[in-house]
Amino acid sequence: MLLLKIFRLLRRRCATPRNDIIKISLILLTFFSISSCSKTHKSNTLRFSHFWTEPGQRAVLDSVLSDFKKENPEINVEVMDLSWADGKTKLMVNFNARTAPDVLELGSDWIAQFSSSNVLEDLTNVSSLKSRFENAPEYANEPGKWKSHYYAVPWFVDTRVLFINNDLLEQTTPSPITLYLFNGLSQWEGMYNVGEEIQKKGTGNGIGVNGSDMHRLYKKILPQIWSNGGDIFDTQGNPTFARKENIEALAFYIKQLNAGVMETQKNLDDLFKRGKLGILYSGSWLFDPLKKADFKWYCALFPGNGLHPGISFAGGEYLAVNANSGMKLQAEKFIEFITRPDNELRLAKAFNIFPADKKLQQDSFFLNRNQGKVFIDQLAHARMTPVHPKWLEIEAILEDETAQALYKKKTPEEAMKSCDVRVKELLNEP
Repeated sequence: MLLLKIFRLLRRRCATPRNDIIKISLILLTFFSISSCSKTHKSNTLRFSHFWTEPGQRAVLDSVLSDFKKENPEINVEVMDLSWADGKTKLMVNFNARTAPDVLELGSDWIAQFSSSNVLEDLTNVSSLKSRFENAPEYANEPGKWKSHYYAVPWFVDTRVLFINNDLLEQTTPSPITLYLFNGLSQWEGMYNVGEEIQKKGTGNGIGVNGSDMHRLYKKILPQIWSNGGDIFDTQGNPTFARKENIEALAFYIKQLNAGVMETQKNLDDLFKRGKLGILYSGSWLFDPLKKADFKWYCALFPGNGLHPGISFAGGEYLAVNANSGMKLQAEKFIEFITRPDNELRLAKAFNIFPADKKLQQDSFFLNRNQGKVFIDQLAHARMTPVHPKWLEIEAILEDETAQALYKKKTPEEAMKSCDVRVKELLNEP
């Protein structure tokens, strides 16, 4: 059962028995409160859970839902607001209580936990949704698939690029070859050397390096691994953390500490916004605050190493149907509507995210905004996390071992070898 999986997950992730008890108690309270309301489902009402709860986002979403009602007056939509802090846990408890929504939004790294548990409807042969899969990048389809079947429709995608403080860059005197390599994004060393020059100048930090930062650190080390020709699993799903390419990637990530500063993502973003950081790997959420910046900045694609192309991290939002829903046809009609090009584009603009549809990404709204084209280009060279039911536990191991290396408690080789051993042990558990 999913509830048993929650207990097992919490026991691995909680730092102390006391934390274990507190979290399990909270889940039990939620479970019983939901169970007591299991008979409240209104007839002819489609229940939809989502995470877009900020006032501006919710206003546009409500407007789209109102349009759906106009086109489908026979279907009522009941909205369930979730938060990123505990939304996944609530959904898992809902499924165990048989009160899960008919249509649910899922993050890209969650889907395998649900699809592998047989609680999502197979959407492979739904003809009205076929174009949604065809128009999405292949990497965006992968999280929604399980055993070659589609269980979730790509809705939105996002990625990260390099943000460059041009004022700090111009204060340095790097060699012409260094500037060429960095601007051409063909070599890691070009980026490192520019960061080092900024650091030496003393007017700001060179490169921003994420320290221990749950659910964020792995998004920094994976692009380094991919952009060095490495990977953390082979084609049969066996862990390959200890590969030479991966060890090299971790070593280079740690080396960047010599040319920069280590902080959380939030603090690194703040440093860049204040003009105190030269090179930052971050996302489009910086666009609005940087409109007020008193320095010149620009974005660049994530660099590859040697002959390997630069590959960035991509995340995504998906829509799925509850396999036990009594309104499957209505749910499919709802997903078809809310992912329809005009509605997907309208929502993506309001949510400050990119549509999963590659054609919609070429809309002038994204291409013409400051540095928007860099993000569109990066989305063509990006990857998502491996599709695995235990990904969140694998992620925790990768982040822990990366942090051990960052804080000099292990060498990069020791950290990657330990990661390999720990993940193999995890996968061998029942």
